[in-house]
Amino acid sequence: MKRIPFYVTAIVLLTLFAACSKDDGDDLKITSSRNVELISKKTSQIECSNSKATYSSENEYVATVSSTGLITGKRIGETYIDIDGQKSIKVSVTPVYTQFTEPQLMFGATKEEVYAKIGTNYSISDNNGIVYTTTSDRTRGYIYLLTDGKVSSILMVVNSIYIDSLTEFLLERYELATFSEKDYSVLYINALTTNKATMIIGEQIYSSSLIYVVYLPYSNSRSVTNTDNKEIKQQAYRLLEKLNLK
Repeated sequence: MKRIPFYVTAIVLLTLFAACSKDDGDDLKITSSRNVELISKKTSQIECSNSKATYSSENEYVATVSSTGLITGKRIGETYIDIDGQKSIKVSVTPVYTQFTEPQLMFGATKEEVYAKIGTNYSISDNNGIVYTTTSDRTRGYIYLLTDGKVSSILMVVNSIYIDSLTEFLLERYELATFSEKDYSVLYINALTTNKATMIIGEQIYSSSLIYVVYLPYSNSRSVTNTDNKEIKQQAYRLLEKLNLK
């Protein structure tokens, strides 16, 4: 019997392997868009030729995907949907509510650093904090509260007639943690779970005409206590009373 040369066998095997690889790749054809833009709570269906494909989101805080390939926008940001373990679809979640501008998040900054970043056109600057007022009827001002001379928390003060749009604005950006209907106090976090959160956001009514949003740094090593909340309120109220906002 005549032997088949080794190199011939190798060529045949390589040809078969390449053909199989090509067939495997052909099993996955994405006919829907590879760049999906959504707003929060809206969905988009992935159209894929492989009915057994597996889907996963690289960041479920921004968008989730079901086992059937249905993408749901969650919060503002960008992420990717992996199909069968491969980064396949870019998802951008864009805002509907853009009426408010959040403060510069300068936790730990000194007064001088705040001045350098935001300016010296403040309305009040004392040991309690720095207040910047605006001419807007919607967002009345920003307060940088100080502890030992450094920014420990930041407030955005909003006209209370915009409470509904403010809440929707925050829900597009943060995860709801707790809500008290009694005094309308809401807590949000900037992650899906507290063990991954680095910031707590609180929404609280100040008066019949004003509501404030407070931004607080957070870590598992130091949670925010009731004493912290009380001190923040006292500092904020002292500054707001000086401004005489109505």
